[in-house]
Parts: sequence; C-alpha cells; structure tokens
Amino acid sequence: MNAFAAQVEDIKSDDFFTCITIRIKDMTFKLLKTETPKWLRIGDEVECRIQEAAIAICTGVHEGNVSIENHLGGELQHFRKGLVLSEVSVDTPCGVLNSLITTDAFERMELCEGCAVTLLLKAVDIKLLPIIDSTSYEKCKDKLYQAN
Repeated sequence: MNAFAAQVEDIKSDDFFTCITIRIKDMTFKLLKTETPKWLRIGDEVECRIQEAAIAICTGVHEGNVSIENHLGGELQHFRKGLVLSEVSVDTPCGVLNSLITTDAFERMELCEGCAVTLLLKAVDIKLLPIIDSTSYEKCKDKLYQAN
C-alpha cells in the first residue's frame, strides 16, 4: 500500500458525490467520495493511501489525453519483472510510490531504471485517513464522534 501526507484544500458536495481537493507540496489532487467523512475539514492534514494495482503509468506526450486528473511525474527507480506482473517503484515529490502493471505493458512501454514516467491516480481509488498523533487525538476524537 502506498501512503503519503497531504492537506485538505477544498471540499465540494452535491446530492451524489463529494470532491475533495488535497495539496501535496505544489501539486493538487482530486478525490471522489460518495459522502464526506464526518471528521474531515478544510485545512486538515491527512494520510492518503492507494493500492499499487490502482496506479497506472504513462510515458510520452499523450498523458493529457486521459480522463484521470491526478498526474504525478517521477523517475523509475527500480522494477521487478514477473511472468505476468511487474512491480515498478517511482521516485515522486510524494516519495517513492509503487505500481503493479502487466509485464506485457512494461515491455511495450520499454520502461527502464532512470526513465521519466507519469503516474495516474484515479480520484475514486485514493483513500483518506486522519493523521493522528498524541497532540491531536482529542481534537480528532471530537470530529470523529461529533453528533449529526
């Protein structure tokens, strides 16, 4: 499981979905949820988690022609090729993130250590968790158990 810290920048909701905008350094990502977590507020520090199989990889100039809004550039640091799947580790501004792609795709894309890639993270696949430490527990507890 990949994990990185971010700050909640915006929360927009309608009758069906919530769009949460988070900031990591100078980048913003969008997350889609069926409802807003009760504990979540603008300005909160959160931990984001995303499974390796939920991260797609692209190379080249066509990365803007996809519907996935969350693009994260990086450099391929390491890979392990299997018969069916390949694990790819990419150094990004969020830290090293891992992706699982088919070995056929890995070979077709001619990926190698040191090459530039863009990770594509679907808005529905990024999970949010509150960052809890000993100094923020009471504040977070109040948000979690707040009456509706």
